[in-house]
Amino acid sequence: MKQRLRFSLFSTLLFVGFSLLPVPSDPAIPDPQQPGSQKRALEDLARWAVGVPSRQGHVPVVTHRDLRAALAAKPQPQRHTLLPEGLAPEARRKFLSDLPFGSAMAVAAERHDVDGLLLAAVVEAESRFVPNAVSPRGAVGLMQVQPATGAMYGARNLSDPHVNLDVGSRYLRQLLRDYGGNLELALAAYNAGPAAVERYGGVPPFRETREYVKKVMRLYERHQRSLGDSALPRAGV
Repeated sequence: MKQRLRFSLFSTLLFVGFSLLPVPSDPAIPDPQQPGSQKRALEDLARWAVGVPSRQGHVPVVTHRDLRAALAAKPQPQRHTLLPEGLAPEARRKFLSDLPFGSAMAVAAERHDVDGLLLAAVVEAESRFVPNAVSPRGAVGLMQVQPATGAMYGARNLSDPHVNLDVGSRYLRQLLRDYGGNLELALAAYNAGPAAVERYGGVPPFRETREYVKKVMRLYERHQRSLGDSALPRAGV
């Protein structure tokens, strides 16, 4: 019974405390949703509760054990790096320079923080490096960018390789962020659209999309192996 009473009073205090937090309409007012703000508010509230001087008939509504449990560190969600660790950017640029539009791919990749080897794999799978390619669905250029996607980023001349690579890499980067660095989901969304990925809760069961994801992943891995082999010291050197 006493434990239930403590829990009820503790919950009430938390509700009242958080309901009094200010709405962050002014930049000077801390946003309760920002990391640490809720924890600080909880600390202040709980410290006030446990710090009430003992007196006759007083039942502590929050114990130090409650406080420690409430403020216990929770595991952080796993973060994925979008650029794999390893060789320096110069090695990637040198590798890309041997591919069609390699210099433009390197610039777009570094500008938008996407691995240039991944960009090369997407371009090869999408257009086979043909800058004026147009799909039956109206996708344009090296990365087969839809005009609606280009308009979203303020780009019109998607047949221009530099413009196309800039828009396509920006969009791919956004998808990687949206899916927490999950490359397969980002590629599936690039091919079939984010709505399809959300609808099926993963890679959609479309043959075209599944083959596309496998193809890009295969090309990407091949580029990584090739780059790794080219960076190894030669015998006798």
